Amino acid sequence: MSQYRQLNEGDAPLINNPQIITGFQILRQSVDLGLRQNQEARKSSVKAAALVSRQSQMYSQAKEKGMTLNETIVKYDAPTQNKQDILKKAQNKGEDYRNMDEHKVDVIALSQRYETSLTDGLTQDQAIAKNKQYGDNKLTEKKKKPWWIKLLIEMVQPFSILLWIASIMCFVLYGVNPDALGAKSNLWLAIILIAIILLTGSITYNQSAKADALMEGFKNFLPQKCLAIRGGEKVEVPAEKLVPGDIIEIKMGDKIPADVRIIQSREMKVDNSALTGECDPLLRVTELTSENPLETKNLAFFGTLCKEGSGKGLVIQIGDNTVMGQIADLATGGETPETPLNKELKRFVILISCIAVGLGILFLILSLVVEEASVDTAVGQAIGIIVANVPEGLLGCITVSLAITAKRLADKQVLVKNLEAVETLGSTSCICSDKTGTLTQNKMTVANVWYDGLKRVALNRYKHGRNTEYEYDINDPTFRDLHDCAIITSEAKFNIQGKEKANLNWLDQPTIGDASETALIKFFQPIEDIESTRQRRQLVELSDKSLAKMPFNSTNKFSLCIVNWETQDSYYCVYIKGAPEKLWTFSSYLLIEGRNQPIDEQITQKFKSVNISFGKGGERVLGFAKLHLPRAEFQKGFKFNLNSIETLKFKLEGFTFLGLFSLMDPPKETVPQAIKKCQSAGIKVIMVTGDQPPTAGAIAKQIGIITGKTVDDLLDENPQMSYDEAFRLAPAIVIHGDMIVQAMEEEDSSKDNLPEEMKDRKLKSWCSKPQVVFARTSPAQKLMIVRACQYIGHVVGVTGDGVNDSPAIKQGDIGISMGISGSDVTKDAADMILLNDDFASIVDGVEEGRKIFDNLKKTIVYLLTSNITEVFPYVGEIAIGLPLPLSNAFILTICIGTDILPAISFAYEEAEIDIMTRKPRKKDDHLVSFRLITHAYLLQGIIATSAGFFSYFSTMNEYGFPPQLLLSFMNTPYQSIPWPSITLANGQSYSPPPTTWVWDLPNMNNPFLTTQPYSPDWQQAPLLTVPTGGEYNSTIGFQSNPLNWINPEIIYYDLRYIFVYYDSSYKRWFPTFEEWQYQNSNNLCRYYDRSDSLLEGNSYPINTNACFKTAALKYAQTSYFVAVVLVQWSNVFSCKQRKMSLIYSPVNIVMFYGVILETIIFICIVYIPGVNTWFGARPVDILNLGMPGLPYSMCLFCWEELRKYFIRNYAKPNKYELNFFEAHSLW
Repeated sequence: MSQYRQLNEGDAPLINNPQIITGFQILRQSVDLGLRQNQEARKSSVKAAALVSRQSQMYSQAKEKGMTLNETIVKYDAPTQNKQDILKKAQNKGEDYRNMDEHKVDVIALSQRYETSLTDGLTQDQAIAKNKQYGDNKLTEKKKKPWWIKLLIEMVQPFSILLWIASIMCFVLYGVNPDALGAKSNLWLAIILIAIILLTGSITYNQSAKADALMEGFKNFLPQKCLAIRGGEKVEVPAEKLVPGDIIEIKMGDKIPADVRIIQSREMKVDNSALTGECDPLLRVTELTSENPLETKNLAFFGTLCKEGSGKGLVIQIGDNTVMGQIADLATGGETPETPLNKELKRFVILISCIAVGLGILFLILSLVVEEASVDTAVGQAIGIIVANVPEGLLGCITVSLAITAKRLADKQVLVKNLEAVETLGSTSCICSDKTGTLTQNKMTVANVWYDGLKRVALNRYKHGRNTEYEYDINDPTFRDLHDCAIITSEAKFNIQGKEKANLNWLDQPTIGDASETALIKFFQPIEDIESTRQRRQLVELSDKSLAKMPFNSTNKFSLCIVNWETQDSYYCVYIKGAPEKLWTFSSYLLIEGRNQPIDEQITQKFKSVNISFGKGGERVLGFAKLHLPRAEFQKGFKFNLNSIETLKFKLEGFTFLGLFSLMDPPKETVPQAIKKCQSAGIKVIMVTGDQPPTAGAIAKQIGIITGKTVDDLLDENPQMSYDEAFRLAPAIVIHGDMIVQAMEEEDSSKDNLPEEMKDRKLKSWCSKPQVVFARTSPAQKLMIVRACQYIGHVVGVTGDGVNDSPAIKQGDIGISMGISGSDVTKDAADMILLNDDFASIVDGVEEGRKIFDNLKKTIVYLLTSNITEVFPYVGEIAIGLPLPLSNAFILTICIGTDILPAISFAYEEAEIDIMTRKPRKKDDHLVSFRLITHAYLLQGIIATSAGFFSYFSTMNEYGFPPQLLLSFMNTPYQSIPWPSITLANGQSYSPPPTTWVWDLPNMNNPFLTTQPYSPDWQQAPLLTVPTGGEYNSTIGFQSNPLNWINPEIIYYDLRYIFVYYDSSYKRWFPTFEEWQYQNSNNLCRYYDRSDSLLEGNSYPINTNACFKTAALKYAQTSYFVAVVLVQWSNVFSCKQRKMSLIYSPVNIVMFYGVILETIIFICIVYIPGVNTWFGARPVDILNLGMPGLPYSMCLFCWEELRKYFIRNYAKPNKYELNFFEAHSLW
């Protein structure tokens, strides 16, 4: 069964998806070509050939963009990837769009076709019937991967593939010869490796599933309803229940829920970037503007965004029949760009995999050529090398670390849609931030009012009561006009839901509307009920029954409405609200004490002065004006058209300016400190706001974005100074949006074909200033600012809350949306959402991003240090013939046992002291750098490996194997073992036991060295006699292959009986090694009197100690393992800080738990009977055999502290360069 999703779900944003864009272009061009073909191409076969050529070119362009066209452009029964078929499908679908006429026919005829009313919409019965006929308004969703497929994918990651190969090879070795020596160990190793793969894969899958669940939950943030007109009433309808013929209302910030014909537009502009890739808002009108339905302005398509204005539409297509529905699979086929962290992890995995495979192949060859080992032995050793190089627990540690970071960020009110993007935030070097709601509290209050040419403090009458003397007079005619204009042009209202108005505290009541308008209604409500004010001045009703309002947009910077106000000279009055400097250009008069006074230079200077003074106080300023339309031109019943400025029937001139209101939005208390932390971290904070420059500059100074003198300050102090000189000297600048426009116009007027790097030179130079504020900017200018910052090398974080911010948010390296005030569109486009709308949370995110990068480095160094201790034992075995110092069981125990919790504990590590004083990470500063590899492998790894080998040699020495003797075993012949049975004189078969050493015993107890029958009493065996008539052959029964120390059949044999040589002068056999040729050689073994449980319970009447036996290797391997654990104690604490001393590091209780756990693990493995046997461990004497690694552990810790001390304090060549240790050893 097909799976569906609702149209307004929070899917990954479709903005700028190259697959959708290319698919739309093919569809649009196909329609264009078809239309031209209908007009011209049919006249000539040449034109038809050109059409095919053009379509082939479109296909090539799509292919160059990495796009795989699916069959979903047109639904065909049989899917195909054939080029001609794809083009044919696009052609066929283009034919469908060429034949459609919904954009051409009159709206009345169209409404009759869809059996609907333009004013009343469909009835509920009609809607239900059409829903049954057409189905739900849903897109058929591409079938998701089943959970088990996702789980399998986690099981075949690069590290896992290496382990799969190793386990398969172990199974092959076992299957080829299951009775061979060590075959069972290969079987167990294969099973354990598979268990490790399943375990780590399950952990990563589980965390991935949790992340998917989080994203599913995030979808609930987005609305799933739209406003439709049914039966003459406005009702909220689930988007999936829309049907063709529905009349819907669309307002700024809404997603278009279906393909619609525009029947009313009030400056309605849409963002078609989801289809076209172009983010410029496009005006929608009711008239036909193009024969091509994909280009005409009277249609709006599903998935696009209403960026400005509002309108109404008639639904003409739903679900899969929408334009987006036709190319929906192209959206799901788009590749998600890799995050920097993903790239770094992939680079690390490839690097380690190459090292592992390279060393495995190298030592396979060495084992076969140098050691002359058998194929199965060589392959087993290669598997060991690969397993030793792969940090099996690393990916699990990283996954858990990311999950822990997600929880920590959630606690700090930061929702991260893509957790790996946090690391991008950590490398951010520039943040372009909104002011209102992000840096300030977004709680506007009216501070001052200016009317009648005078500035007055605007105290709230509810807050200050009746006994306060107010500077403004509510009965002043100018104030009354200003009052009416402010309330009628505002759409904010109180959300009191039937409460009694008499006893309400209006300052605390919730409102519906933006912050500025909310401040106005809270100021005027105690003066007069705002609904009464609006009833007194009724809005004009337009021909489509809507009210005469033109909403505010960022391009015009004003909103206006028309009210019925009959006077001697007029029937209508236009009220306008917006940017004061904009409205002043429309005005010819200033209302003073109820009378119009012509504006002259003196009044203009007074206006500019008060406007600047408000701005310098950090206040937002709104201007208000009115215009009485003359009766002669605007008679009663005049048909106004407020769709756009161009359709207005009156000129924007001759207005009467009423006054100003200044609004205060105080900075958030946490912001100044957060700005300081950003600056100390080398992060530039750029304020980008729609407020006027003085206001923006004042707020920037309050919160610390600007700390020095601006260009304007220097010009005010030195009027003779040129702007260029002031710009050069000033550390801070405040740039008006008009200056950006002017700079662009100057560049365009030069008519020079400048290369890309030479464009926007002024903007780039402005962005290069240490302290920058952009004021009165439009969304397009904000996008240009972000691009300029990126071009000069910044990693840019962009904050926003409005619909218009979405292009800039998408352009930024990391987009940050507000959770409370943010629109659905910005939440869609953003990488992370601040649930508390607090800029300080961004700084928390930066710190977490840097911390996670640091902590992953620490985890990798910690794990790679133990990796090298696992590799060198195989090097020793293959290169110089040492008995393997560390078994596979111990290697895996270290990787997925003792190291795991300490490695995970780094995720709980607090940020280092200097983390927010460092400069942002450069793009070439990799997670795993050459310095990190050399530090982990060649410094800490060598110390840890030395500890292991010292413990190993110490233990072997204690059991009778001095180091120089161990190095001689590889090329020394020895007797074949086990010794075969012989026939005694009495005819009985006798197998000589592997006895303990007594002086001259090789000559008494070796069946190859005597010609006389044995006595059952081994202690009275006769001496060797040489055969009559010749010399004894001293090579009989010897072999030169290296001794197999893990052969269980020789574990009981005293190697002094095996490594012997024949001395013809004495005619006797002696131990090969000088150390064993003395009667007191038993003293070489400290534990001669200590029994080994592995050797007990046999039928031989022998001493059951491990001295001089291969069983001693178990003790040595255990000592090596213990030494590695002891060094890792120091290693985990040494890795806590990359630069600072441990004493400056806060306590990490999880790290202590990790050290305790790894200690418990090694104690259980070493000392619990049964457990130690299973792991191949022996209960070593901890004081003698466990402690050799401790000095190395202390050495590693002391060296690390010394290295960090030199990093901090070693002399620098100059203040701009790093000292030697910081430059070469800080990883």
